Amino acid sequence: MTRRAFAQARRLPLSFGGGVAIFLLFIVGYYLLGIAGLQLQSAQTGVTPLWPASGFALAMAYWYGMRFLLAILPAMLALAWQVDLPWTVATIAALGSMLEAGVPLWLMRRLGIDPGLKHLRDALLFVLVGPLIGPVFSATLGSIVVQQVEVNSFDFVKLWLLWWMGNSLGILLVGGFGLVAVARRTLRMEARALAELLVASAAALVIAGVGLMQVVNISSPLVLYLLIPVFVLIAQRGDQLAVMSLGLVVLVLMLLSSAWLPPQSLEQHNLGVFYLDVSLLWVVTFTGMMISSARHEMQAREQVTWLANHDPLTHLYNRHAFMQRLEDLLSGNAAESDRKVLLYIDLDHFKELNDAEGHLAGDHVLRDVSRLLLQEVRGIDTVARLGGDEFALILEDCNLRDARSIAEAIRHAIEEYLYIGNHGEHRIQASIGLLELNAAHASPEDALYLVDSACYEAKRAGRNRVWVSP
Repeated sequence: MTRRAFAQARRLPLSFGGGVAIFLLFIVGYYLLGIAGLQLQSAQTGVTPLWPASGFALAMAYWYGMRFLLAILPAMLALAWQVDLPWTVATIAALGSMLEAGVPLWLMRRLGIDPGLKHLRDALLFVLVGPLIGPVFSATLGSIVVQQVEVNSFDFVKLWLLWWMGNSLGILLVGGFGLVAVARRTLRMEARALAELLVASAAALVIAGVGLMQVVNISSPLVLYLLIPVFVLIAQRGDQLAVMSLGLVVLVLMLLSSAWLPPQSLEQHNLGVFYLDVSLLWVVTFTGMMISSARHEMQAREQVTWLANHDPLTHLYNRHAFMQRLEDLLSGNAAESDRKVLLYIDLDHFKELNDAEGHLAGDHVLRDVSRLLLQEVRGIDTVARLGGDEFALILEDCNLRDARSIAEAIRHAIEEYLYIGNHGEHRIQASIGLLELNAAHASPEDALYLVDSACYEAKRAGRNRVWVSP
């Protein structure tokens, strides 16, 4: 994705009034998500292990431009007033949060990261510049100012890690969801994908709920590791939006858990059991993202390979793949029987139908003929469209007599085919050339020339017949 395309994709046009509305929405959204995150704050430091507002800021800045990051300041001041923090702490924390979103977005533009995160490169770079690098700024500035203004002394490293982890998870899940959603331009899913996501969400809620109840008893929440196969399965079946949605479901449950979690589970000096849950959610979300991206790339490669070897109209093999298969058989590089027969089919009267009914009708007939060919051959045989109304087949483990019977069956099926168009009924026929392959055929080009010549002789003899090459 080019830098120009990135800039165009990430900014939505706004009027002055629209800009003011978005700015106010930014403030309110950041404030409300901040309140939600602060429900899990440590009683010692006021720092929370979950800060979804960080991802909201990154997504909003991506949608509408980095100038809207200024909305973080009034939102942070409102949060400071809510929890009785000094305005100096809120101001410096707001500066760190602006850098936390602004620097990753600048790096995304420089690196040309596609916000859809479909490719491994884009997903890995997003995780690097967003959840990993971005929170370094907010965690560093925030930890420094907390150390300066608080009377109690805290372990700076643990405080920094706690701050970084909460903001990192917010960017990974909320910010990642926002990027993927705007890239897709829709939250709609296919019925199958939505049903699978709902089932996975239900399973994740049960697992996470049981795990969080174990936190109440200050016991090890090993059951949460069952989230790994759930995320892996949804990543293999869905896209990045499904992975992010599943992660958000667990994130919301963790935020709601503030109603029953014991205070000691949020003690910062021990980085208690709950922090293991948070870090595990980060890991399983990252795992799901990578699997989803790898799956998308694998499907893209498979599609490219398929298109390189198949005719897009009929879905038969194309000339390139057919010639490669023929070369393998002639050179003995493939496992095959001793006897093979090559067929060349040229449709008769197809041009008249195409001229009378149009190319769409002609395409329809070619697809129908392709289906007829596949019905008459076996799974081990090769069927290809060489171009226009010309087809070729390789019949393996087949002698000339049986091949002629198959060719006659094909000819008869095509002769019986009837196309009813806007200008009447149309019938086509087929001239078929046969060639028994052997060691005398030095190249696939030579073999194809001989069988094409046999097909030409069939046409010269009156069409709608089978001709065997001598």
